Amino acid sequence: MHELILTNAEAATVDRYAIDELKIAGTQLMFRAGSFVAQRAKKMVQDVPNSRIDIFCGTGNNGGDGFVAAAQLTEWGANCVIWLIGEPEKIKGDALHFYQKCEENKPTIRLIKTLSDLESYHDLQESDLIIDAMLGTGFRGEVRGVLADAIRLINKTNLPVIAVDIPSGVNGDTGEVNGEAVKATCTVTMGFLKRGLLFFPGKRYAGEIAVVDLGFPRKAFNVLGENTYLISKQDVKKVIPPIAEDTYKHRQGKVLIIAGSPGMTGAATLCALGAMRSGAGLVVSAIPQSLNPIMEVKLTEALTAPVPESPQQTLCLESLPALGTRLEWSDVVVFGPGVSDNSAVQEFGRKLIKECHKPLIIDADGLRIFHNNLELIRTIDDLIITPHHGEFAMMTGVAIETVNRNVIDVARDFVRNYPCTLVLKGAPSVVVSSSGVVAVNSTGNPALATGGTGDVLTGIIAAFRAQGLDSYNAALAGTSIHGLAGDWARKKLGVRALIASDLLDYLPMILRRLDKVV
Repeated sequence: MHELILTNAEAATVDRYAIDELKIAGTQLMFRAGSFVAQRAKKMVQDVPNSRIDIFCGTGNNGGDGFVAAAQLTEWGANCVIWLIGEPEKIKGDALHFYQKCEENKPTIRLIKTLSDLESYHDLQESDLIIDAMLGTGFRGEVRGVLADAIRLINKTNLPVIAVDIPSGVNGDTGEVNGEAVKATCTVTMGFLKRGLLFFPGKRYAGEIAVVDLGFPRKAFNVLGENTYLISKQDVKKVIPPIAEDTYKHRQGKVLIIAGSPGMTGAATLCALGAMRSGAGLVVSAIPQSLNPIMEVKLTEALTAPVPESPQQTLCLESLPALGTRLEWSDVVVFGPGVSDNSAVQEFGRKLIKECHKPLIIDADGLRIFHNNLELIRTIDDLIITPHHGEFAMMTGVAIETVNRNVIDVARDFVRNYPCTLVLKGAPSVVVSSSGVVAVNSTGNPALATGGTGDVLTGIIAAFRAQGLDSYNAALAGTSIHGLAGDWARKKLGVRALIASDLLDYLPMILRRLDKVV
């Protein structure tokens, strides 16, 4: 089963279905959740009987998980101090049940209603571990009052912190932080991933993320209308096809890359090399004819196809007839890396999509053909587009702030209106199928924030599409492997020094682990 990613509303729906329809007691779910927190605390402090553990609890269900953890840790011999933020009279339902159980074990309970209550204690620095169980995933807006003061106090200690479900102050749907939020060492999240843990700035506050199984049966997730999940290594392994012992270069996929303009032959080169390094049998790089000598020097294994050019040495309408046989020959066509924003290029691109009946991958400046003309997307039967957030905002007219704040919903809504496979590049990148399934990438790091890495990604995706993967799975596998190459390169080269061509050196080692020969 995929590692599902849920919104606050979806999480509440699954919880309610499990309790109301499947008759799983709420106290049972809360006990499991709190027990996992206690187990993680036990691993982090190592010597529980000689440890002091401070648990900051709110009055809702998140606090209830904290009460369970406090009771168990107290039973194991820890010196537990509960900081109850709020009025005890507000604790209801399952949380009240475990608060009362917790009182039976007689841990130290400090009632914190005001800032002066908080300031009356000066011993938090003596703690070995802090557990944050104040606010859950349903929190929105800005933390205020004594809760904000408590968060500031926790963060000031620089002690290890376990957050329960999500760090207090982080929006569970968007990862937004308005004001204060707990900076956790580890977040123990219940049942499934929450969006706010995966997108910045929430990801920065979450630390290591541990997803714990609360025992929800699979049918509890059938109530979800849409599927969003985190890409795993197994997801990639499942879609990479085996290689036949008697294969040959034409069977391994033929990629036509239409790219380049003055000053940007590097983008065309990186895309071609990305495709070659990802197993494409044959790659042809079509380039404005005056730039072809540069490509002949840069590329050894790939073929080049010089085409007529505009006075500005870019692609133009006259370029297209020269590509007729190449278009028929190819298994997939790439358009966009380094083609420039010249209007002649856009005329070429619009004509290309009318005449090309092969799977298309459009990237970078090629996406400009859709500016103020998104309806063109509906005319393409098999399309992958790979914009970063800024390119997506310019292409669609959606404010960049909206894209950054709510990536998954924005991306899914776009594909609903304009069916295609969308790779929305960011931290993290998301891959959206034409039917609206969203996969969030789990690989990659800041070292990839350098020019040319997107061109390598486009080449990788093109190679997989040419080898027979459908567009969604080619994009999914390509995005994951591209990020993993960045992760491996970072270990060797660090963050600052990595350049796009470095990724090419790590692709063989990654793909070797996925090779299956039959």
